[in-house]
Amino acid sequence: MSENSPLKSNNSDQHISTDENAKNQDKQDYKLSDGQLKEMETGPEGISDGQAKERFNRDGPNEINEKKKNSIIKFLSHFWGPIPIVLWVAIALEISRLSYLDFVILMILQIFNGIVVWYEERSAGNAIEALKKGLASKAKVKRDNKWATVEARELVIGDRVNIKLGDVIPADCRLGPGSLEIDQSALTGESLAVTKSQNDIVYQSSICKRGDIEAIVANTGPRTYYGKISALVGGVESKGNIDKIILKFTLILVILGFIITAVIFIVVMAKGGDVLESLSLCLVILISVIPIAAQVVSTVVLTIGAHELIKHKAIARKLSAIEEMAGIQILLSDKTGTLTKNKLKANPPFLLANFTENDIFLYAALASKRQGQDQDAIDKCIIESAKENYDINLDKYKETNFVPFDPENKRTESSIKDKETGEKFKCTKGAPQVIIELSQKDKIKDEITSQVDEMAARGFRTIGVALAKENDDNWKIVGLIPLYDPPREDTKETIKKALEMNLKVKMITGDSIAIAKEVARELDLGDNIYKINVFKEAWESGDKEKAYNLVENADGFAEVFPEHKYQICEVFQNKGYTVAMTGDGVNDAPALKKANVGVAVEGSTDAARASASIVLTKPGLSVIIRAIYTARMIFQRMNNYFMYRISLSIQLLGFFFITIIIINPRNYFTCYSNGKSCSELPVSFVLTMIAVVVITILNDFTMATVGYDWVRVSKKPEHFNLKVMFIIASVLAIAPLSGWIALLVLCLAHMDSRSPNSFFQGFNIATFSYEEILTVIFLSIAISNFGTLLSARTSHWFWSRHLGWPLGLSMICGSIIAIFFAAYWPFNFANKSSEISKDMAAISWKKTWFVVGFCIVFFVLQDVSKVLAIKIIEKVYQKKGKISGISGEKLNADFLKFSTGGKEDKDEIDQAKEEKEEREEDKNKDKEKEDYHKDTNREQDWLMGKDENHKSIDKDEEI
Repeated sequence: MSENSPLKSNNSDQHISTDENAKNQDKQDYKLSDGQLKEMETGPEGISDGQAKERFNRDGPNEINEKKKNSIIKFLSHFWGPIPIVLWVAIALEISRLSYLDFVILMILQIFNGIVVWYEERSAGNAIEALKKGLASKAKVKRDNKWATVEARELVIGDRVNIKLGDVIPADCRLGPGSLEIDQSALTGESLAVTKSQNDIVYQSSICKRGDIEAIVANTGPRTYYGKISALVGGVESKGNIDKIILKFTLILVILGFIITAVIFIVVMAKGGDVLESLSLCLVILISVIPIAAQVVSTVVLTIGAHELIKHKAIARKLSAIEEMAGIQILLSDKTGTLTKNKLKANPPFLLANFTENDIFLYAALASKRQGQDQDAIDKCIIESAKENYDINLDKYKETNFVPFDPENKRTESSIKDKETGEKFKCTKGAPQVIIELSQKDKIKDEITSQVDEMAARGFRTIGVALAKENDDNWKIVGLIPLYDPPREDTKETIKKALEMNLKVKMITGDSIAIAKEVARELDLGDNIYKINVFKEAWESGDKEKAYNLVENADGFAEVFPEHKYQICEVFQNKGYTVAMTGDGVNDAPALKKANVGVAVEGSTDAARASASIVLTKPGLSVIIRAIYTARMIFQRMNNYFMYRISLSIQLLGFFFITIIIINPRNYFTCYSNGKSCSELPVSFVLTMIAVVVITILNDFTMATVGYDWVRVSKKPEHFNLKVMFIIASVLAIAPLSGWIALLVLCLAHMDSRSPNSFFQGFNIATFSYEEILTVIFLSIAISNFGTLLSARTSHWFWSRHLGWPLGLSMICGSIIAIFFAAYWPFNFANKSSEISKDMAAISWKKTWFVVGFCIVFFVLQDVSKVLAIKIIEKVYQKKGKISGISGEKLNADFLKFSTGGKEDKDEIDQAKEEKEEREEDKNKDKEKEDYHKDTNREQDWLMGKDENHKSIDKDEEI
């Protein structure tokens, strides 16, 4: 969860010692202009309606500004871009040629592609809208000496407002006489309410937990602290990395495709082709080359990955974040609730005289509010510790009077009566400096002050406990109880696993430097923990290099402002790192949106969840590690798809270029069958539009199941290397491309029954018609594409990693469909007068199985060439001292098994079972220890002066 902001109250939190340097930070950091200060000189009657109207017209409404895009225009924008434009041109040409089947097929592709992409973006939430939900809708304001309830949006600077228990603060306000307890956790991340008194600033959207006070509005709308946070959120515009990668390789293929098709168009026209038909041919080639369904397939694969993340209690709000999470190098983690439990724990206490741990927790618990909504975190911690760790039975004691915590006194006090003995006494707990003053012994004061300082240096917050007889102010100090937020059981091991994944975890906390260092020490996180002002000085002085070096070498920062989370994230991104940021409050929203991957942890505010790309529904850092592990699996699958799709485009582009430019069936081959010449051959060899579309659909829908493929997770962060990707894809293309060309030439040479080709004669295969050759090439391309996919999915031999069953099944089904299409070709809609396009014809089963066998031979050659190419690339990169990203060490299958951790690391069934067993064990303990409290009378004996074992605390030698 988010940490304490430096925007702290100038009063101590309940019972807790605070850093004196933080007490007046509100006044130091919240600066008001002279004009604002003058307008805030509002009398008891409030400002006039005229003044309010004038200031409203000048400053605008007290609300967050938001830029909204027209939903219709946003939807239509998904049908515009490099790929959609090519499709629109192709659609227009097919209409002009009256080729309605091709028109329908292309329209279906266009509409389907656009809708899927639109739906993905539509699922993303609106961070600004979520921020608005936290604002007050009404406010009680005094104008012209009359109180009235108005819309909060109508407030202006200088308005006198009333704030009471339960109110959401409607604007940034400066308090009048008195004090309030304010819950500003959504803004600052502080888990405890803070005390605000006269002249302190309270922030818009924080909540009043105690008190009733008048205040003057200091800032409204976008000028408030809340508004500035929303401005940062709204100012961050990011495009998913996966979209950038798709755009890059698509543009490369489109440019390459346009160059090749331009040459093809010139050649076909020189051969006497029709203009419209030649343009249609070129568009068919472009459609087969460019990855039309890349966005659709990637969306499907990422969606499958999103469902896997849900199993690990992580929800992907942006699908592109899954790929980016795989490349995370820096994890900026807040402390409270993520590294720690966000639950106060009492450490072994410091005791005076012969008081025991049971004594101090008994008296501290009796001085606490035992139940109810007003019970704060400290009272809850003390009472739970007393009951669970010391088996103290509070039911034996009757509370005759309870004085709750007061911002002035800074302590609680209870008057107690023992139900069994009737003895009466009183006990108190509170801020150490206050409890110290209750003692009349200077030596005790010095001793306790020294202990408070020592505990503060270790990051502990302390409360003092004292005891007195009824109607006696001679307080006896029992001791000190140090409180802290302990690390989660699994955090230390999780950080170790993060290091195994080559992640750098850096703690970002609003807590004091002492607390941050203590937590870092316990977790072996590192010793380089700095106050944020060290970074702030370097950043604001313009020494960017110093700021860069500082954040790279630091293990964490303490006393962090919300805006500095944003800046630290920006620094890492400027250095080329992929950054993940965790957070839970409104104050974290800008940084969460700025980060490559914003992670809203369990229990986050609406604003944090809306700004984040990953939302966790389970506490702890281990959830993030599991999510990164899963994301790297998804990355491998996406990388396999891109490798395959690029290779396929290169194969088809090379095939069409060679067959159209070099091979002219009419000039170099003859067709003679059944005693007569065949119909006139075309000037160029071209597959029909329907054949190309069928191949594309078969392969893209098969590729959608790559999301279920079995992969091994890399130890290093994953990043797309387009250069290496294109090299390997080109190598993968050589063997099948060579096989298609060879098969085409052999088939064309086997059309004439008067002089059949000797190669096919050896297999006793009858001659081909031209229409059959079209089907043969269709089948060879379809089958070879599945082979390319099988080879592209591994960096070693294709059998080195078994197939995920959905992918294997889809490849088998796709191959069967292609084979049946070849044996029973159903689509014949070609223009009979065309010089280029011809109908296809079914081929015999013998010819069909021959083509399948032919493709298998070239698939083996393809896989051999891939393995050799990868070995060469790896050696080249090793010599340069770089990482190719192709292969490398992998995490073992047991990586996600944690040897430490609490119930949160068990599944729900085991957790329920364990809780039941614990309840039974607690019942047994109660029965076995019924006589434990028989010794508690010694406290009352001491109060009455009867117990010789309790020596006087007044004796200096015992202190």
